[in-house]
Amino acid sequence: MPRAQRLGRYFLLDRIACGGMAEIYRARSFDDEGREVTVAIKRVLGHLIEDDEFIQMLSDEAEIAAYLRHPAIAQVFEFARAGNDFFIAMEYVDGKDLRTILERCRAQQVHLPIADCLYVTAEIAAALDVAHTQLDKHGDWLGLIHRDVSPSNVLLGYSGAVKLCDFGIAKGTLSRVQTKTGVIKGKVKYMSPEQAMGRRLDARSDLFSLGSCLYEMLTLQPPFQGGSEMDLIFRVRDAKFRPARDLRREIPEEVERLLGRLMARSRGARYQTSEEVRGAVIEVLGRVAPGYRRSRLASFLRATFASEIEAELRALDEWEIDQSAPQSVPEIQTLSPVSGAEARAPQSPRRRPTAPGPALHDRDTEIIRNRRPQQGDEPTTNVVRKRGR
Repeated sequence: MPRAQRLGRYFLLDRIACGGMAEIYRARSFDDEGREVTVAIKRVLGHLIEDDEFIQMLSDEAEIAAYLRHPAIAQVFEFARAGNDFFIAMEYVDGKDLRTILERCRAQQVHLPIADCLYVTAEIAAALDVAHTQLDKHGDWLGLIHRDVSPSNVLLGYSGAVKLCDFGIAKGTLSRVQTKTGVIKGKVKYMSPEQAMGRRLDARSDLFSLGSCLYEMLTLQPPFQGGSEMDLIFRVRDAKFRPARDLRREIPEEVERLLGRLMARSRGARYQTSEEVRGAVIEVLGRVAPGYRRSRLASFLRATFASEIEAELRALDEWEIDQSAPQSVPEIQTLSPVSGAEARAPQSPRRRPTAPGPALHDRDTEIIRNRRPQQGDEPTTNVVRKRGR
């Protein structure tokens, strides 16, 4: 029986992802009433713990995410340090990232249903609308731009939930790590033309990237491909891509038109706000699939990953957790430049930013960076089953 590795008050189970900068674990913790909660832990790899700029980027990510409360945004609980380990504790989504789903579809030569593609796009647009229009605790516009809207940063739950995550390179007034002019950050094939050229960005850059994600969901091919990164940058810069209907004939013409406007080379020719995008996508979805419900996406995912779902549930039951507190377990130090776990932003109507900022709406803001996850936290998905059931 495997034993969970302890990290402060968290118990690390299986590693579910690993990149060049951090690794992500499925983990368990316990809320204030002793109830079991499943979370995800993003732990910085050892060679980066002395990289002040990277640690600051993670701090920015947690601080930014603390303001963003929406069902389509993966919730962040805290950015902390335990001993020599820096980590972010965040919502665990029981599902797969969109990149993994697209890879499975390509392997099985099965397309994502068009209605599901539109639904996912509408949910991401809703998440971006929150980010693009968010105010800080003083009521000032944050000016957030995600800058990395891509399949690996979109999580789809087996319940049909859609979550945008990883605001690590988001740009806004909270960011302390400044990007020099001409330096590009993000995944090139999903960048906007202006991002690929290292130009000043606004929220419409994220909308182009969202269009690239929709294109790949529909066709199983990214809109831009190149033999080298420089070749790819030039292709993205020119914003010339093969019509989606050439690759999948059943795509409705109105979906093709929607793509064309999302991915227009000129910012002025695109949709101007994420709210406008969401409205347009929902309108098309209503005609493509009247009465659509997210249970359709859930059914597709469960069928596609049926064997993995059962195996993951069995594996979770096998972990042993020792809640005793040996002297060797380091205390958690929450690294939080935002004071007050229960601080709330003003409830007054939002001020409209100067152009090209999007229209603003009343939304509630709660700082949640430095509190423990609770069993009742929404929309956290908990897949832990009690032993013997």
